[in-house]
Amino acid sequence: MSAAGTALPALVIMVGALVPALTAMLRGRPAGRLAGLIVAGPLVAVALTLLAAAYGRPAYLDVALVLALLSFAGSLVFARFLSRTL
Repeated sequence: MSAAGTALPALVIMVGALVPALTAMLRGRPAGRLAGLIVAGPLVAVALTLLAAAYGRPAYLDVALVLALLSFAGSLVFARFLSRTL
């Protein structure tokens, strides 16, 4: 089985796991939005890594690494802002 054949079902599962995280980010309370942001960042990074493996595009790995770093920093900034408003 090719890399695309094994990575695409996992990619579908990852995108399906994003639905609750996106719902929490869009409709939740501030703490729930923070939890959705923290969960969505690594899920999207893993999905991009699976796309890189499936299609042989190493540029997606760079995007996944930058996204993982920025989502971590973004969640820290949002948590700090949330702690000031409560």
